[in-house]
Amino acid sequence: MEFTNLVDYLYQRGAANFKVKLGLERIDELTKRIGRPQNSFKSIHITGTNGKGSVTTALSQILRYNGMKVGTFISPHLVSLTERIKINGENISEREFVQIYKEIEEEIKKMDLKGEEVAPSFFEITTAMAFKYFEKQKVDVGIIEVGLGGRLDATNIINSDVSVITSISKDHIKTLGDTLEAIAYEKAGIIKKNNFLVLGNIGESPKKVILNKAKEVSVEKIYEYGKDFNSTNHRYFINNNMLDYYGLNGEIKDLIFGANGTFQMENVTTSLAVAQAFMQKFGKSLSIEKIREAMANFYWEGRFEYTEINGKKIVFDGAHNFAAAQQLEKSINLYFPTQKKIALVGILNDKDYEKMSQIFISVFDKIIVTSVPTERGRHPELIYEEFKKHTKNVEFIKDPSEGFNKLLSEKSDIYFVTGSLYLLGKIKELISTNLVAL
Repeated sequence: MEFTNLVDYLYQRGAANFKVKLGLERIDELTKRIGRPQNSFKSIHITGTNGKGSVTTALSQILRYNGMKVGTFISPHLVSLTERIKINGENISEREFVQIYKEIEEEIKKMDLKGEEVAPSFFEITTAMAFKYFEKQKVDVGIIEVGLGGRLDATNIINSDVSVITSISKDHIKTLGDTLEAIAYEKAGIIKKNNFLVLGNIGESPKKVILNKAKEVSVEKIYEYGKDFNSTNHRYFINNNMLDYYGLNGEIKDLIFGANGTFQMENVTTSLAVAQAFMQKFGKSLSIEKIREAMANFYWEGRFEYTEINGKKIVFDGAHNFAAAQQLEKSINLYFPTQKKIALVGILNDKDYEKMSQIFISVFDKIIVTSVPTERGRHPELIYEEFKKHTKNVEFIKDPSEGFNKLLSEKSDIYFVTGSLYLLGKIKELISTNLVAL
């Protein structure tokens, strides 16, 4: 109960559930009050429109299998808030989560007394908790995923050893800007002096913005996808994909990894380069044998995640913006080109659901539109009306649980749940607690 009550309290701190408060003033004040725990460990900071979660997880695997104690901080979570803070791939326990909060609670309350503008947000508190936990656990490295953007994100309080930008496309345009260059500027805000900087597959125009920032802050080294590292001979098999990697020091042929999706080829390639860059910075090297072990066990929950439940083949994919929807279309055409496909779809109101709906219509034989369980998903009927403009093979079931049961009652070769990570989290929670009729 103590954990549940704490989670409820943290959510309530923002009027809109996950209220965004950009800016570093509050997190700077909070971390100063609790002893600047982020300075106690080496760190890798990862941003990007898409791919940052996959890279964070793959990188954690590689470094952990190479003998390091690795802390990871990711967002959002799918089912439990404890997923956001991990050591060596294991979630922080509910007991430890409560304990870490109690250790910093007094300082949070002191800041609260100064008014709404000074009171730390939900995300700022969980970020500070992660840093404190990593300090207590004496991690060798913290791999920190940006929440939103980069420059003004609470995680940007760290003075990272390696900065990573995985990709640049349009998302969160009200906050980050409506051009790729504006978005790149925000992402480039994580670059620090003396960084090793690793860039994923990024277009020339936004890359120019990033490289200007890198020069301005005097980074130590820059490694670019397609220039300093690459991969070829991509082979796609469900839960058993393969590539040939050409990296910063040598090559790895026929590297097998579990995570599915066309996008994972770039993510895995970038992860390998980041791991090599990090080790290079500290004069160490990686075992290729251990890399192979790590990647064979690399799965990324909620990203073209394939599973079978009671004989039904289900894919969970949190394609939550237009670029991710395009990648989902590519992956479907590769893995399941001829099979019948039906999807349960939930999209947040502030996403580009007009463009996303057209992609979903083109790949699914039928669509069931449902609501997403968050404040930003309050008007699913708007999404449904958009789908109805383009297809008759769509129905609306507001309750996600009812929607999922209806999905599985349909006759199909493959079933999909997509459009939002929040929807995936809800369905996974319902499955884990047996609240849907499988």
